[in-house]
Amino acid sequence: MISPELLAILRCPMDPSNTPLEEQDNALLCTRCKVVFPHRDGFPSLLIEEALLPEGCSSIDQLPCQQGR
Repeated sequence: MISPELLAILRCPMDPSNTPLEEQDNALLCTRCKVVFPHRDGFPSLLIEEALLPEGCSSIDQLPCQQGR
């Protein structure tokens, strides 16, 4: 579990609007685009290469936060 203080400052690394993340089942979830960042060895991994895209999304370019870039 991530401390509330740390969770309050973490933001989705893919979203230019600095969308907050929420903790969900040993992972962090972007509240806007629903990308999941899994925990690795007890720590959140915010690496884009390790992110799990939401169902129906086959590439990062299809995410709502990437539209109009």
